Amino acid sequence: MSNPRVNNGRRAKKPKKELSSPLWMTTYSDMVTLLLTFFILLFTMSVIDIERFQTVIISIRTSFMGYTGIMEQTPDPFESPDDSRSFEDGFFSEAAMLERAREAEAIMAMVEAFLAEIGLEGQVEVRLDERGVVMELPDYIFFERARADLRLEAREVLDKFSELFVNLGRGIIVEGHTCNLPINVPEFPSNWELSVIRAVRVTRYLVEERGLDPHLFTATGYGEFQPLEPNLSPESRARNRRVTIVISVFTPQRSIEAY
Repeated sequence: MSNPRVNNGRRAKKPKKELSSPLWMTTYSDMVTLLLTFFILLFTMSVIDIERFQTVIISIRTSFMGYTGIMEQTPDPFESPDDSRSFEDGFFSEAAMLERAREAEAIMAMVEAFLAEIGLEGQVEVRLDERGVVMELPDYIFFERARADLRLEAREVLDKFSELFVNLGRGIIVEGHTCNLPINVPEFPSNWELSVIRAVRVTRYLVEERGLDPHLFTATGYGEFQPLEPNLSPESRARNRRVTIVISVFTPQRSIEAY
Protein backbone atom coordinates (compact mmCIF):
# COMPACT_ATOMS: atom_id res chain seq x y z
CA MET A 1 0.00 0.00 0.00
CA SER A 2 1.43 3.33 -1.07
CA ASN A 3 1.99 6.20 1.31
CA PRO A 4 -0.59 8.94 0.60
CA ARG A 5 2.01 11.57 1.36
CA VAL A 6 4.25 10.26 -1.46
CA ASN A 7 3.43 11.37 -4.97
CA ASN A 8 5.54 9.77 -7.68
CA GLY A 9 8.30 9.15 -5.24
CA ARG A 10 8.12 12.68 -3.79
CA ARG A 11 6.78 13.79 -0.40
CA ALA A 12 3.84 16.17 -0.73
CA LYS A 13 4.56 19.72 0.45
CA LYS A 14 2.58 21.13 3.32
CA PRO A 15 0.54 24.19 2.39
CA LYS A 16 2.20 27.41 3.55
CA LYS A 17 0.48 29.32 6.29
CA GLU A 18 -0.33 32.97 5.46
CA LEU A 19 1.62 35.42 7.57
CA SER A 20 -0.67 37.76 9.49
CA SER A 21 -0.50 40.09 12.50
CA PRO A 22 -2.00 39.05 15.77
CA LEU A 23 -5.56 40.16 16.27
CA TRP A 24 -4.61 42.47 19.11
CA MET A 25 -2.47 44.53 16.72
CA THR A 26 -5.58 45.75 14.89
CA THR A 27 -7.08 47.13 18.07
CA TYR A 28 -3.74 48.62 19.09
CA SER A 29 -3.24 50.43 15.75
CA ASP A 30 -6.76 51.86 15.93
CA MET A 31 -6.08 53.13 19.43
CA VAL A 32 -2.82 54.78 18.36
CA THR A 33 -4.57 56.48 15.42
CA LEU A 34 -7.31 57.80 17.68
CA LEU A 35 -4.77 59.09 20.19
CA LEU A 36 -2.88 60.88 17.41
CA THR A 37 -6.09 62.49 16.16
CA PHE A 38 -7.00 63.49 19.71
CA PHE A 39 -3.67 65.23 20.34
CA ILE A 40 -3.84 67.01 16.98
CA LEU A 41 -7.30 68.27 17.96
CA LEU A 42 -5.99 69.48 21.34
CA PHE A 43 -3.15 71.31 19.62
CA THR A 44 -5.53 72.96 17.17
CA MET A 45 -7.81 74.14 19.98
CA SER A 46 -4.87 75.54 21.91
CA VAL A 47 -4.02 77.97 19.07
CA ILE A 48 -6.38 80.89 19.78
CA ASP A 49 -7.15 83.60 17.24
CA ILE A 50 -6.75 86.60 19.51
CA GLU A 51 -8.47 89.00 17.13
CA ARG A 52 -11.56 86.88 16.77
CA PHE A 53 -11.61 86.16 20.48
CA GLN A 54 -11.56 89.90 21.25
CA THR A 55 -14.32 90.50 18.71
CA VAL A 56 -16.56 87.88 20.34
CA ILE A 57 -15.92 89.35 23.80
CA ILE A 58 -16.78 92.85 22.58
CA SER A 59 -19.95 91.56 20.94
CA ILE A 60 -21.03 89.80 24.14
CA ARG A 61 -20.42 92.90 26.22
CA THR A 62 -22.31 95.03 23.72
CA SER A 63 -25.23 92.61 23.79
CA PHE A 64 -25.56 93.08 27.54
CA MET A 65 -25.90 96.81 26.89
CA GLY A 66 -29.00 96.24 24.81
CA TYR A 67 -27.68 95.38 21.38
CA THR A 68 -27.42 92.14 19.47
CA GLY A 69 -25.20 90.69 16.82
CA ILE A 70 -21.58 90.92 15.78
CA MET A 71 -20.83 94.50 14.82
CA GLU A 72 -19.47 95.75 11.54
CA GLN A 73 -16.17 94.10 10.67
CA THR A 74 -14.98 96.09 7.65
CA PRO A 75 -12.70 99.11 7.94
CA ASP A 76 -14.25 102.57 7.85
CA PRO A 77 -12.75 104.39 4.85
CA PHE A 78 -13.64 107.82 6.22
CA GLU A 79 -11.76 107.47 9.49
CA SER A 80 -8.13 108.45 9.85
CA PRO A 81 -5.61 105.93 11.19
CA ASP A 82 -5.03 108.00 14.33
CA ASP A 83 -8.73 108.28 15.14
CA SER A 84 -9.59 106.96 18.59
CA ARG A 85 -12.33 104.89 16.95
CA SER A 86 -10.04 103.36 14.36
CA PHE A 87 -9.78 99.62 13.79
CA GLU A 88 -7.13 97.40 15.27
CA ASP A 89 -6.00 94.97 12.58
CA GLY A 90 -9.39 95.13 10.83
CA PHE A 91 -11.59 95.04 13.93
CA PHE A 92 -13.18 97.69 16.12
CA SER A 93 -11.36 98.17 19.37
CA GLU A 94 -13.35 97.65 22.53
CA ALA A 95 -13.14 101.37 23.32
CA ALA A 96 -14.50 102.21 19.86
CA MET A 97 -17.38 99.76 20.29
CA LEU A 98 -18.35 101.26 23.62
CA GLU A 99 -18.10 104.75 22.17
CA ARG A 100 -20.42 103.83 19.33
CA ALA A 101 -22.85 102.29 21.79
CA ARG A 102 -22.95 105.58 23.70
CA GLU A 103 -23.44 107.42 20.42
CA ALA A 104 -26.38 105.19 19.56
CA GLU A 105 -28.03 105.91 22.90
CA ALA A 106 -27.48 109.65 22.43
CA ILE A 107 -28.93 109.57 18.91
CA MET A 108 -31.94 107.59 20.11
CA ALA A 109 -32.61 110.18 22.82
CA MET A 110 -32.32 112.93 20.21
CA VAL A 111 -34.74 111.12 17.87
CA GLU A 112 -37.31 110.60 20.63
CA ALA A 113 -37.14 114.30 21.55
CA PHE A 114 -37.48 115.21 17.87
CA LEU A 115 -40.56 113.02 17.39
CA ALA A 116 -42.19 114.57 20.45
CA GLU A 117 -41.44 118.03 19.08
CA ILE A 118 -43.09 117.38 15.70
CA GLY A 119 -46.09 115.59 17.23
CA LEU A 120 -45.28 112.02 16.15
CA GLU A 121 -44.51 110.66 19.60
CA GLY A 122 -46.52 107.47 20.09
CA GLN A 123 -47.07 107.00 16.35
CA VAL A 124 -43.48 106.05 15.57
CA GLU A 125 -41.76 103.08 17.20
CA VAL A 126 -38.10 103.72 17.99
CA ARG A 127 -35.62 101.01 18.91
CA LEU A 128 -31.96 100.08 18.69
CA ASP A 129 -30.47 97.20 16.75
CA GLU A 130 -27.02 96.30 15.45
CA ARG A 131 -27.32 98.84 12.64
CA GLY A 132 -28.22 101.82 14.78
CA VAL A 133 -31.43 103.72 15.60
CA VAL A 134 -34.52 102.30 13.88
CA MET A 135 -37.76 104.24 13.35
CA GLU A 136 -40.89 102.38 12.22
CA LEU A 137 -43.24 104.92 10.59
CA PRO A 138 -46.77 103.81 9.59
CA ASP A 139 -47.38 104.14 5.87
CA TYR A 140 -50.30 106.53 6.35
CA ILE A 141 -47.84 109.24 7.41
CA PHE A 142 -46.45 109.26 3.87
CA PHE A 143 -48.84 107.56 1.45
CA GLU A 144 -52.42 106.80 0.58
CA ARG A 145 -53.44 103.17 0.60
CA ALA A 146 -51.72 101.20 -2.19
CA ARG A 147 -50.13 104.39 -3.57
CA ALA A 148 -46.56 105.64 -3.72
CA ASP A 149 -47.07 109.37 -4.20
CA LEU A 150 -46.00 111.39 -1.18
CA ARG A 151 -48.86 113.11 0.58
CA LEU A 152 -48.63 116.88 1.16
CA GLU A 153 -48.38 116.25 4.89
CA ALA A 154 -45.57 113.76 4.24
CA ARG A 155 -43.47 116.46 2.60
CA GLU A 156 -43.83 118.62 5.68
CA VAL A 157 -42.75 115.72 7.91
CA LEU A 158 -39.76 114.96 5.67
CA ASP A 159 -38.75 118.62 5.71
CA LYS A 160 -38.44 118.36 9.47
CA PHE A 161 -36.68 115.01 9.25
CA SER A 162 -34.12 116.52 6.89
CA GLU A 163 -33.10 118.98 9.61
CA LEU A 164 -32.51 116.08 11.99
CA PHE A 165 -30.49 114.18 9.40
CA VAL A 166 -28.36 117.24 8.62
CA ASN A 167 -27.47 117.60 12.29
CA LEU A 168 -26.59 113.92 12.60
CA GLY A 169 -24.71 113.49 9.34
CA ARG A 170 -25.14 109.71 9.54
CA GLY A 171 -25.90 107.12 6.92
CA ILE A 172 -29.65 106.67 6.39
CA ILE A 173 -31.34 103.44 5.26
CA VAL A 174 -34.92 103.81 4.00
CA GLU A 175 -36.92 100.58 3.80
CA GLY A 176 -40.37 100.02 2.35
CA HIS A 177 -42.64 97.34 3.82
CA THR A 178 -46.16 96.17 2.99
CA CYS A 179 -48.68 93.73 4.41
CA ASN A 180 -49.55 90.47 2.66
CA LEU A 181 -52.65 91.73 0.85
CA PRO A 182 -52.00 91.16 -2.86
CA ILE A 183 -51.72 94.09 -5.24
CA ASN A 184 -51.75 93.83 -9.01
CA VAL A 185 -52.03 97.10 -10.86
CA PRO A 186 -50.05 98.27 -13.90
CA GLU A 187 -47.86 100.52 -11.76
CA PHE A 188 -47.25 97.90 -9.06
CA PRO A 189 -47.50 94.28 -10.25
CA SER A 190 -46.63 93.09 -6.73
CA ASN A 191 -45.85 94.31 -3.23
CA TRP A 192 -42.17 94.22 -4.13
CA GLU A 193 -42.56 97.13 -6.54
CA LEU A 194 -44.78 99.07 -4.15
CA SER A 195 -42.35 98.77 -1.24
CA VAL A 196 -39.31 99.67 -3.35
CA ILE A 197 -40.93 102.68 -5.03
CA ARG A 198 -42.12 104.02 -1.68
CA ALA A 199 -38.61 103.82 -0.25
CA VAL A 200 -37.18 105.48 -3.35
CA ARG A 201 -39.76 108.31 -3.25
CA VAL A 202 -38.89 109.13 0.36
CA THR A 203 -35.17 109.00 -0.42
CA ARG A 204 -35.44 111.10 -3.57
CA TYR A 205 -37.39 113.80 -1.76
CA LEU A 206 -34.73 114.08 0.95
CA VAL A 207 -31.92 114.12 -1.61
CA GLU A 208 -33.41 116.09 -4.49
CA GLU A 209 -35.75 118.46 -2.67
CA ARG A 210 -33.84 118.92 0.58
CA GLY A 211 -30.31 118.61 -0.78
CA LEU A 212 -29.02 115.86 1.51
CA ASP A 213 -25.93 113.93 0.48
CA PRO A 214 -27.04 111.01 -1.73
CA HIS A 215 -23.95 109.02 -0.76
CA LEU A 216 -25.34 108.58 2.75
CA PHE A 217 -28.66 107.09 1.59
CA THR A 218 -29.76 103.56 0.80
CA ALA A 219 -33.28 102.74 -0.42
CA THR A 220 -34.65 99.21 -0.41
CA GLY A 221 -37.97 97.36 -0.34
CA TYR A 222 -38.96 94.10 1.32
CA GLY A 223 -42.59 93.70 0.24
CA GLU A 224 -44.53 91.71 2.83
CA PHE A 225 -41.61 89.48 3.78
CA GLN A 226 -40.33 91.23 6.91
CA PRO A 227 -43.50 91.83 8.96
CA LEU A 228 -43.39 93.15 12.51
CA GLU A 229 -46.11 90.66 13.42
CA PRO A 230 -48.19 88.00 11.64
CA ASN A 231 -50.73 89.37 9.17
CA LEU A 232 -53.70 87.91 11.05
CA SER A 233 -55.90 90.97 11.49
CA PRO A 234 -56.49 94.41 9.95
CA GLU A 235 -54.61 95.94 12.87
CA SER A 236 -51.52 93.76 12.38
CA ARG A 237 -51.55 94.32 8.62
CA ALA A 238 -51.75 98.07 9.20
CA ARG A 239 -48.73 97.89 11.50
CA ASN A 240 -46.76 95.94 8.89
CA ARG A 241 -47.43 98.58 6.22
CA ARG A 242 -44.65 100.97 7.10
CA VAL A 243 -41.56 102.89 6.12
CA THR A 244 -38.51 102.05 8.21
CA ILE A 245 -35.78 104.66 8.58
CA VAL A 246 -32.49 103.47 10.06
CA ILE A 247 -29.93 105.99 11.29
CA SER A 248 -26.71 104.05 11.04
CA VAL A 249 -24.25 104.37 13.91
CA PHE A 250 -21.55 102.59 11.92
CA THR A 251 -21.17 105.07 9.06
CA PRO A 252 -18.99 108.11 9.55
CA GLN A 253 -20.34 111.45 10.59
CA ARG A 254 -20.05 113.91 7.72
CA SER A 255 -21.08 117.48 7.12
CA ILE A 256 -24.13 117.81 4.84
CA GLU A 257 -26.24 120.80 4.01
CA ALA A 258 -29.88 121.23 3.11
CA TYR A 259 -31.33 123.83 0.80
